[in-house]
Amino acid sequence: MLRYLDCVFLIRPVLMPPVWTILLLGHRRSSQLSGDGYLPGLAILLVTFLVGAVYVLNQIFDIESDRQNQKLFFLAKGYISKRSAISEMILLNLISVIPAFLISWELGLLFSLGMIFGIIYSTPPFSFKNRPIGGFLVNALAHGSLAFLIGWSMNRSLSMESLLFSLPYMFAVGAIYLNTTIPDIEGDRRTGKITLAVRWGKEKVIIFSAILMAVAIVLSFLVGDIPFLIASSLSFPFFIFCAITKRDRIIIAATKVSILFLSIAACVFYPWYFAILILGFVGTRLYYKARFGLDYPTLL
Repeated sequence: MLRYLDCVFLIRPVLMPPVWTILLLGHRRSSQLSGDGYLPGLAILLVTFLVGAVYVLNQIFDIESDRQNQKLFFLAKGYISKRSAISEMILLNLISVIPAFLISWELGLLFSLGMIFGIIYSTPPFSFKNRPIGGFLVNALAHGSLAFLIGWSMNRSLSMESLLFSLPYMFAVGAIYLNTTIPDIEGDRRTGKITLAVRWGKEKVIIFSAILMAVAIVLSFLVGDIPFLIASSLSFPFFIFCAITKRDRIIIAATKVSILFLSIAACVFYPWYFAILILGFVGTRLYYKARFGLDYPTLL
């Protein structure tokens, strides 16, 4: 049974909530302007498959880095074969992109763009994950703007307006991504993975992350995105505290708090989403305890 669950958790469901949350807030923003639209449940399911494929592909090319950083045991420690992971990645791409085109050409193109982002992020000769600027931009665009636009497109066609509304999410995701690279600096340096944290060092990246979050707050005020404005404003003091203390534990906490506040904002408009988050958290805790003896994930 646990072996089958390995294939499920290979797609890293613990990392899905930030993407789901931004998708829901994009859906909510467009529904404000269009009235009632399609329920976002199908979009969430298809995005889960798409992002899962991206995460699997990333792990395929990050086996040595993950081994150095002592994380993501599935491929690094041989719980799942590389061949099986490749097969799962291909299947996930097919069952996400093809149904998206059946819903609309616009949604299909967005999903195709997400698949392309995943490919250029992990695979040679691009390997943007190993490039400081490329890795940062792909994460900010794919998990920020693209996730928002997928949610938006369930109700309204894409426009310059939708791109403008997605900007606060792009900057916030960029800030959070930078924080996640800090604890992996030494392992990434040993394996030749050059993130901005490796290139600039911890102190500069922490300051840049706080600046990006400040820009996200200002943009959310300018475009009138009140839920995002409240959530990001509540998170911002933690980014300032990170810049002052420079402690890895505080940096990790700031990342989790930011995701938590934004998820709460989505739950206000989609109460059923709270149940999904709770079930996902508890299920993941039970799995990691049974499989690896780990208490993971944690709230702080």
